[in-house]
Amino acid sequence: MSFTENLTRAFKHKNYRHYFLWQFLSFAGTWMQSTAQSWLIYKLTGSALFMGFLNFAATLPALFLTPFAGVVADKFQRRKVLLTTQILCFIQGVILVTLYYSGVINKWHVLFLAIFLGTANSFDVTARQSFIPLLIDREHLLNAIALNSSMFNAARILGPAVAGILIASKGEGICFILNVFSYIPIIIFLLLVKAKKQEIKEFSSPMFHLKEGMSYAWNTMPIRSLLIMVGTASFWGMSFTTFMPIFADQILHSGSKGLGMLMCSSGVGAVTGGLFLASRQKIYNISNLICLALIALSISLFMFSLSTNIFLSMFLLCLTGFSFMIISSGSNTSMQSMAPDYLRGRVVSLYSMMFMGMFPLGSLIVGIIANKVNVQFACQIGATFSFVIGLYFLFRLPELNRESNKIACDKEAAGFCPVE
Repeated sequence: MSFTENLTRAFKHKNYRHYFLWQFLSFAGTWMQSTAQSWLIYKLTGSALFMGFLNFAATLPALFLTPFAGVVADKFQRRKVLLTTQILCFIQGVILVTLYYSGVINKWHVLFLAIFLGTANSFDVTARQSFIPLLIDREHLLNAIALNSSMFNAARILGPAVAGILIASKGEGICFILNVFSYIPIIIFLLLVKAKKQEIKEFSSPMFHLKEGMSYAWNTMPIRSLLIMVGTASFWGMSFTTFMPIFADQILHSGSKGLGMLMCSSGVGAVTGGLFLASRQKIYNISNLICLALIALSISLFMFSLSTNIFLSMFLLCLTGFSFMIISSGSNTSMQSMAPDYLRGRVVSLYSMMFMGMFPLGSLIVGIIANKVNVQFACQIGATFSFVIGLYFLFRLPELNRESNKIACDKEAAGFCPVE
């Protein structure tokens, strides 16, 4: 099997190919809107504290709702859950476009709509991740999740890069319009697709099943450890992205085009990390990569906070994006490989809670630090915390690898056991 064939094994499945493509368009639109929204808020307020508060409020629903989203994803057909969330995102985009072009938009409109979108995304991300196994064969799960992460970050490259150009020439509104249109293909796909039958066990009480999922994750040491590392990377490691407009404008003096270049660089690193994971055929000892990536992320972030050169900053963000992709996508794949299908939605929801839910808290705390001191110092604090947690798990790697490999092999899941 050639490298290219090995890298794209999941594309053998027609449903996954279409899912991949239409998600890419949707995510590109979402990143365009996110970049334009950040620039709009920066123009309206010029406040690091409000920018931190906006991201805190927008992603706060993920902290409280994603565990329940896991229950929903396990209780109802994930395709229908996804269809509902995508329609809600489409409606949010239409309202944002209307307010912008009516000339009445203000920071509170943006805040409310961001909270609305965050609520929809809390259910969307869990259903979207746990829907992948219903489109492919199990032996292609690692490849499909890694490709999905690469696609997300390829959109992260394209969206901000295009947004930076369009904001400078046409204004923020065109980005909002393109985002609305990006939802249409994925909505049509979800209406028509025929996926595998989902395993749904009889539910007695939502709270009982929420507790069941949390108990399984907490008592499974490898899953618990991975959740802590993902949460650390999200809370301390990636909250600096909230203040990227400030880095671009006040520190690197590169304006909206510089903002697009910085976001693009982070996305390039993330895509590279995703492709690296996609090329792996086994999940054996993936915890080694995740732990080392957390340490690498902290070092590159600390150096980024000291940089005043746009090209050096782009390189460091590339390393940061690569490291974060290894942490997030690697942990997601590892946890999904260990969880039974009837619990997968709830396990993915806990991953999503740490991935998305810790980000708002981090944005708020880092925003307060940045407002009191400066954004560089705030980044350095986050990098230091990430480094300490990375070192802790580095010393626990033998135990973590032993337990995770045992679980994977006990399940006798094709493609997950080590090959001698």
